[in-house]
Amino acid sequence: MKLNEIKTEFKLKKRKRIGRGIGSGKGKTGGRGVKGQKSRTGVSINGFEGGQMPLHMRMPKHGFKSRKKINKIVLKTDLINSLIDRKIIKENSKISIDDLTIYSKQKKNVFIKILLGKKLSKAINLETHSASESAKKEFERIGGSINIVKFKKLKKVDEKNKDKNSKKVRKQKSVLDSKENEKKNNQDKSKSISKNVNSGLKKEIKKKDNTKKKTIKTKKKDN
Repeated sequence: MKLNEIKTEFKLKKRKRIGRGIGSGKGKTGGRGVKGQKSRTGVSINGFEGGQMPLHMRMPKHGFKSRKKINKIVLKTDLINSLIDRKIIKENSKISIDDLTIYSKQKKNVFIKILLGKKLSKAINLETHSASESAKKEFERIGGSINIVKFKKLKKVDEKNKDKNSKKVRKQKSVLDSKENEKKNNQDKSKSISKNVNSGLKKEIKKKDNTKKKTIKTKKKDN
């Protein structure tokens, strides 16, 4: 079969060739009309709706969401060998992620990945967030293991927000303390007033009793 012998059931439509003379039907202006914004190059008004909010901006967003930035660190098996040589780590000991961050002198809340460097001298059980296949094979070869743990990013709290929150708490505490003090003072005042009233009443009652006794005595004397 040759190319000129290939036949199709439907006719193939030829593409329009623009700007190839008057006889082509698409010469001079090339189907763009005469003048105006749409006849110019470099103009993108496809979604423009005369100033109103266009349709593509009115529709809800969907699709890709980028991951939050994570601080990543790559460690090699050389570090573990150096720790073994300095006798910081013993054979068949377990190293957690917190220990790794301390030994590598890194900050907390960091994604740790382990790669193969020098071959290990002793077997060790290690915890990491991820590791290469070659590093896993090296740990298994010597009799150790790599336990992969899911990374959980801790939320950072700004110091400014902390200070603001602490100030608010202090203010609330001071307001509550002042209210309690006012209540106590009012209670003390009411108690003192009641005592004074009671003492005044007792004195008046005593005076009345004394006056009654005196009047009775005088009457007896007169009789």
